[in-house]
Amino acid sequence: MPRLPRLVIYATGRRLNTFREIRAKAPKAGFRVKLMGYEAAARAWRLPAGSAVFTDFERMSPPWLEVAATLRARTAETGAPVLNDPARFMPRAALLKALQREGINRFGCWLPVLGERPERFPCFLRTGWAHRGVIGDLLETPDQADAALTAALAAGHALADLMFIEYAGLAREGGVFRKRAAYAVQGDVVPALTVSQRHWVAKSGEVGAASAAQYAADEAEMHAYPHAEVVRRVMALAGQDFGRVDFGLADSGIAVFELNTNPYIRFGTGHPDPERVKTQAGVELRLMERLRQLAAEGTGARAPRLTGAFGWRGRLKMSPKMP
Repeated sequence: MPRLPRLVIYATGRRLNTFREIRAKAPKAGFRVKLMGYEAAARAWRLPAGSAVFTDFERMSPPWLEVAATLRARTAETGAPVLNDPARFMPRAALLKALQREGINRFGCWLPVLGERPERFPCFLRTGWAHRGVIGDLLETPDQADAALTAALAAGHALADLMFIEYAGLAREGGVFRKRAAYAVQGDVVPALTVSQRHWVAKSGEVGAASAAQYAADEAEMHAYPHAEVVRRVMALAGQDFGRVDFGLADSGIAVFELNTNPYIRFGTGHPDPERVKTQAGVELRLMERLRQLAAEGTGARAPRLTGAFGWRGRLKMSPKMP
């Protein structure tokens, strides 16, 4: 009996857990998943054969992005599909500025490290690296913004990692804030679950915040998804092929918050609303089928070889002084 096609997913060693449910359910869907940390990959002589997805750029320093780019290049030489490009990664602030410049977003982003300060209010202060979230509450005046920045620096946050973001003014839908999302896989868009929260930072969701009518509307939207083209535009602008685009509906239109290249994917967590359960099952079915197709496209590709790519302890030979 032939072995199932393999999909290799790369992430930082401590963040491979985000794909463990995908790995566990892959055999039933007709493929298998190999999770590979960049740290281990950089010390190997060769990599696992198969289609590959490179993720987790938001948590990586520039030297490690170079390592990931080398791994990607060696994998691409085998002819297997390779999704995402570490060399083209745009940090959060750079992507937000590009989205505003292209007219996709209408809210601003300012970098204190460049001497920039908020030009419009309300806004909030947050970190850029990883997904650590908002610092404090909404800021209404320049004095509040300056005070928040001073406090963040005193608390040990790095100036280079801080940014002010204009509050997009999400429309309250039924009295709650709703964050939408969609997975992108090589040009295809798979709608993800919408989360609802009473707090303006709608992140993880709050059971009971949304109504049965909203869950029914979410389920109907899965079959005639109106935001697919925006998601494709975001992915093209970011230069990536895989990830989850998080966005909301503001009074001025769609507001894109981020592209997460390493989204925490969980299915079937249970929910009291039957329409929500149906939507969860549909998201799982569509995403797993698309990943199965991706894995199948890499069948027969040889294992990537790393001979000559790295030196001692995984350091890039082209960067001998890399820390």
